[in-house]
Amino acid sequence: MDFSINRPVYLFSDDPIAHQQRLVRRWFPATVFPHPSLVPDQPYEGSFLAMFGTVVPLPDNRYRMYYQDFQHRGHWVAGRNPPGGKVMIAESDDGFRWNKPSLDLVPLPGYPVSNTVILPGSGDSPSVIHDPTDTDNPWKLILFQHQPGTFDPSEPMWGLHAYFSRDGLRWVKHPDRVLQAGDRTNVMPDRVNGHYVIYTRGTDTWTRYPGRTICRSESPDFIHWTQPELVLFPDLDDEPDIEFYGMSVFERHGWHFGLLEYWDGARDLLATHLAISRDGIHWMRPARTPFIGPAFDWNRAWSGCASNGPLFIRDQMVFYFGGRWTSHSYDTAQQYGAIGYASLGIDRFCALEATTGGQFETAPLCWPGGELELNADTRESFNSHPGMCNGRIEVELFDASGTPLPEWSGDNRGTFSGNTHCRNRINPGLVQWKSDRTLHTLQGRTFRIRFHLVHARLFTFSART
Repeated sequence: MDFSINRPVYLFSDDPIAHQQRLVRRWFPATVFPHPSLVPDQPYEGSFLAMFGTVVPLPDNRYRMYYQDFQHRGHWVAGRNPPGGKVMIAESDDGFRWNKPSLDLVPLPGYPVSNTVILPGSGDSPSVIHDPTDTDNPWKLILFQHQPGTFDPSEPMWGLHAYFSRDGLRWVKHPDRVLQAGDRTNVMPDRVNGHYVIYTRGTDTWTRYPGRTICRSESPDFIHWTQPELVLFPDLDDEPDIEFYGMSVFERHGWHFGLLEYWDGARDLLATHLAISRDGIHWMRPARTPFIGPAFDWNRAWSGCASNGPLFIRDQMVFYFGGRWTSHSYDTAQQYGAIGYASLGIDRFCALEATTGGQFETAPLCWPGGELELNADTRESFNSHPGMCNGRIEVELFDASGTPLPEWSGDNRGTFSGNTHCRNRINPGLVQWKSDRTLHTLQGRTFRIRFHLVHARLFTFSART
């Protein structure tokens, strides 16, 4: 058995399933909000904002966004307006409405006050983490930089540079390049086994594979990084012109989730696909369709995610991304980029779904105690009002050999009907048993769980202690 019932069990694979019938595994994209949340409305930003950056929850329950602009020569005048690539911030009380604070930390030519916190010269993809266990420098940032006017991997500046800060506003740069690696780099928001982890491009990308790929590196101190290891590249199920532009990764319930920037070079289109891994090294891509893709005119050509994964706001996972209506093929008259968000119900990446009836049975598991909790939706029409639930999930227990447990099966089976994610809140998803029985009395017992679904989707199940 390759799953733990102590935390939500995702149904991404057949590991928890002994057998099933009349079910389908369905994957769900995030829903793009129609309008961007952050647009280039300051003269020093030009007309092109990029979500090469991070959104971080602050200790006071607000949020801070680190982002960049990408002005090009048609949008600035040397000596009057600064070029693009600045690292700037926006702040929000709710994660949806953002303001750009007026700071005097980094004066710009002609603009002594702005929301700029780093002016790198030539820089790309700032990735920020907040690590409160480090009392000296709780804020850390990785930024790709190179010598202005050249893009030569052999020059000493070309690669990743580390910045440190006490407050996330005033940054001190480490004096040396920390890693020779490529220009799309994302730091995982939390350490893995005590180490910081980045997903980046190796310097030998074009020699080992004819296109952009995903490499992984880790560090105990944010300064000394391992040689990037190739972990993900296009396979025979991808079209020949596909490249993997970059990937941000976050960990949840024992899984690594990759927000993979999937670039179609033939058409110059970029969407975000979902990749999944147990260890962050070996990846699977079960749904070869966009998780965040073109939905409106402002993001019709580009949808690339922030480095941090989602924020959890009420019953939703909120993913911030940069949208463009034209991709690399812009000219000076057509440059435009903005930042928006997409959302998905918490942990609702994938479900086992039945219409008129289906079922599956788990492998034997040792019950740790507590009650059986579901993340589920039992609407006959999954597009109807979120509270109109006329489907059901019924639950029976069997011993390890497959014999029904009489007190927990047949007429004594448990039931659930409802939508656990409904109208801005998460509702209890506890299975109810007749005579108010409690599964906690079976703590330490080994049994199988059989789920019967009628007009229902089951996303996860777990033991709630």
